[in-house]
Amino acid sequence: MDVFIEAAYNREDVDLERHKRFARWLLEAASELDGELSIVFVDDAAIRELNRRYRGVDAPTDVLSFSLREGEPVGQSNALGDIAVSIETAERQAGQFGYTLADEIDELLFHGFLHLLGCDHENDSDRNWAETESTLRMELQRMNAPHIPKGLIGGDSDIK
Repeated sequence: MDVFIEAAYNREDVDLERHKRFARWLLEAASELDGELSIVFVDDAAIRELNRRYRGVDAPTDVLSFSLREGEPVGQSNALGDIAVSIETAERQAGQFGYTLADEIDELLFHGFLHLLGCDHENDSDRNWAETESTLRMELQRMNAPHIPKGLIGGDSDIK
């Protein structure tokens, strides 16, 4: 499992190693033991530009995912793709949701990772997203991961 992290928007209070470890937990929970994942932390201006360029939405967002398993093969059979997280948006959302910044970043990594696994909460049935989210959350719990994301669907329910 390889996880590559770049802090294009660097902040001392963002623990890159914590988020790299969490990404490895996600890869293991999804049985992507040979998987590769790249993560970049950016500011609102950078994610706004990415959102405009690739989704046609001229506004900042919290997380974007770029799958390397969709479309034409690019020669990297183990690479899942890239996740971009806006630290500025994550910080605002952490305050709104009552999370720490670190936990909100992990929530966003979880969300972006689900997209890399092929889930799409905007176009798929909620069932596919919910099933995959629930399975990953239960696997993370079984593995005693240090953070169990609440996610979109599972945030209101307890894992049994």
